[in-house]
Parts: sequence; C-alpha cells; structure tokens
Amino acid sequence: MEFLIKLGVFLVLVAVGYWRGRRNERAHLKSLDAEEDALTDILIFATRYPPASAEVLDPVLVSGSAVIGSDYFRLFVAGLRKIVGGNYRAYEQLMERGRRQALVRLKQAAKAKGAKMVFNVRITTSRISNSRGGEATQVEVLAYGTAFVRARGTVAESHVGHVAGVGVPLENEVPALHQRKFTLYWMLACLAMGAYLIVSPFLDRGAQEQWRYTAGAPWLVFAGVAVLITAIICRYAIRARSMSSDWIVMAILTFLILLPVQYFVLLKLNAALDPNPQHWVYIVQAGGKLHGRDRGAPELELEYYARDGKQEFWSLIPAGTPVDIRIAHGLPGVYQYDLLPLSADYQRFYEGGKAHKEASKR
Repeated sequence: MEFLIKLGVFLVLVAVGYWRGRRNERAHLKSLDAEEDALTDILIFATRYPPASAEVLDPVLVSGSAVIGSDYFRLFVAGLRKIVGGNYRAYEQLMERGRRQALVRLKQAAKAKGAKMVFNVRITTSRISNSRGGEATQVEVLAYGTAFVRARGTVAESHVGHVAGVGVPLENEVPALHQRKFTLYWMLACLAMGAYLIVSPFLDRGAQEQWRYTAGAPWLVFAGVAVLITAIICRYAIRARSMSSDWIVMAILTFLILLPVQYFVLLKLNAALDPNPQHWVYIVQAGGKLHGRDRGAPELELEYYARDGKQEFWSLIPAGTPVDIRIAHGLPGVYQYDLLPLSADYQRFYEGGKAHKEASKR
C-alpha cells in the first residue's frame, strides 16, 4: 500500500511538472520574443573594442542575469537519460532560455544607460541547486559586457552617473610614490636643487665675483655628506613602506644631485662668511706653477689652456712675474679665488693667439 501511495505521488508530480512546466516554458518563450523584438536597436558584440568614433565615449559595465529552474518532469526525463546516454534536450532548452533572458536584461541595462552597442560580451553559468539532495536543477546565467555612452561634461554629468565613494584602504596596501608626504617633499626638494643647478652657471656669469676652488673641490667631503643624507632619506623611505625599487631610485638620484649642489653651495657660503677676502701675491715659477710670495699663502693650482690649442697660459708667463689674486677663506675653512680678474688676461691670451694664427696663415 505504501508503495502505491509513493507511486501515485510520483506520477502526480510528473504530470503536474509536465503540464505546468510546458505552460510556463511557452509563456516564457513568448515573453522573450516580445522583449527581444523591443530591443533590436541594441547591438551586442563579442569583440573587445569598438570601432573608431569621432565622439568621446565613456565605457560603462552592464550586466544581466537570470535564474531558470527545471520542473519535476524534466528532472525525471534527465534521470532516464543518464541510463541510455545522449543529449539532455530538456536541460539544453533550459540553458537556452537562461541565455536569452540574461542577454535581454543586458540590453535593458545598456538601454537604461543610453548605450546602443555593447562590446566584449561574455556569458557565464553556475548551478545553484543541490542535485544530490533531490532538488530540481536551477541554473544562473550571467551576461556582461562594456557599453559605450556619449561623454558630456564631467564624469558625474555623463550617462555613466559616477559617484565618488569612500575608499577603504587595505591594511597592507602600499600607497603610490606621489601619495606619501615624505616622498612628495623629497621630489619637491630634488626639483628645487635641479633648478638651482640649471640657474647657477648663468647667475655666475653676470656676478661681480666668480669663485673657484684654489686646489680643487673637496669631493671626498661632498661624497661623505651625500652618503649620510642619502642614508637618512632611505631610512625614512623604508619606514614609509616604500617599495624597494622606489627607495633605490631615490637613493641614486639623491646622491647624484647632492654632489654638484654642494659644489656650488659651498662656494657661495664660504664667500658669504668671509666679508673681506684678502689679496695674495703669487710669483710665477718656471713651467707655469704659482708660489705664494708671503708666508701662509694657500696652495694655488691654476691651469688654463687656450681654447684654440694645447698651450698652457701660465707656462708662457715669464718666471718671476708677480700676480695679485683675491682669495676668500670663510668659516667652512675652504680656500677659493676670484676668477673674474683673471678672465680678462685669459681672453687677451686667447684673442692674441687667434690673431697670431691668422697672421701666420697669411
């Protein structure tokens, strides 16, 4: 008796599923035909990019999804198909309805945004039912793509309707280089030093004093200071969670730009801290070397070659000729001489050598 009751319930479910399922399917297909006819002006493409357009377009993501469930009759037929094999026509029709419904809703979403075409359309499916538990098959079909709408005004004024939201930063998210206050200050400092290096030679030409180091610049001191400052900057950059590639680039640029900056800054600072530079008399020696006449005169190495040849200027000056040179010695303890009074002698030497060469050609 119990078996007959279960068999009766089963047959009733199969009959209701067949009758009601077929009716729902016909109604759904009819509805899909009407909706597709109303959306024939919305075109969809599988290609990734739209053709070239003279108008400025904004991309917007559109999607449409549908969940289609199988009736009890289809579930029974599919169970029989497992025995003999073959195509699951019952499920194929189910998937076809789901794809059509998802595409219709995709087109509706694009039309609501004012778009006429959707590109890079993709369809994905997923099962949301538990077939092992005896549930009827339910399938979700998702269609998505990129629609392009005409841009106008700002992004917020376009059809996209973008509204800026409040971003929640991730705990391990590393901010961009320009978003960190420390690196922003570093970049501004590098730009300022670069501008100073570009402008400094031009300012030096029009100045009343042109300072040069008497025995060469203290490059070892400059390198030590540059290394120290670079190490401090790298330490702060690492503490600011900068990527290794960022702080390595920062270290290299900082070191390279600090060397020439120190060269010019020390010249200006040393001269400013010595308001009364002294005049020292040097005697030209054989071979062009200069030796201080008075005791305590700083060592001086002046090498100048005429621009039209390899002949050294000071080697042509008669030995024993006195030369008055203005030397500054400020608080930093560096000796530097004023090149400007000697420039006139250099220029006459150059012009005289050029005139002599032209006369010899004649």
